[in-house]
Amino acid sequence: MRERFPAPGLGALTQRVLVGVSREITVLATTYRPGAPEFSREVAETILRRGGTVRVVLATDLLAVDAVSDHAGWLAARGAPPRTADRVPLHTLLIDDDLAVVTDPTGERFVREPARLDALHATAERLWARGVPLAHLPRSRPRTEQVLRLLAEGLTDEAVARRIGVSVRTVRNDIATTMTGMDAHSRFQAGVRAAQLGLI
Repeated sequence: MRERFPAPGLGALTQRVLVGVSREITVLATTYRPGAPEFSREVAETILRRGGTVRVVLATDLLAVDAVSDHAGWLAARGAPPRTADRVPLHTLLIDDDLAVVTDPTGERFVREPARLDALHATAERLWARGVPLAHLPRSRPRTEQVLRLLAEGLTDEAVARRIGVSVRTVRNDIATTMTGMDAHSRFQAGVRAAQLGLI
């Protein structure tokens, strides 16, 4: 039985195309549209369950939208953490190697021409390679953000622990978790990424 993706506002052709995704979907997101396939958990879950790959590059300012931030965290929890980029040129959905859906103010355009597909894939690869891996810092853990802010102010682990009333070990665990989630190899790199994401 073939899966169906009920996505409000999508044309029947787009829905049929998404049902056929077999290997990979790459999203370059410049805007948020409720019900759009690039933000559909059902679409992503089905592709991941098939053993496919879901790659999402978000324009950094989209993280200010609660629904986008929640979706990013959901993807990260499933092993498909999105990346962010300051400038994403086109809102694009790349499906396997043979189709792209480009969305602009005039609507959705399907791209199948090999030369244009190659150009879109090259853009997606560049953005993915340069994108900042997104750590999901759940809203239920504001302490992590406090730790990041206090470290950015130059406080030691011990001073941070005293300030927020936890053990030094807890502070160090928060730092280690944050570094892992941000794919950072140093505290400095974690700080830079936290600043890029507006966390500090």
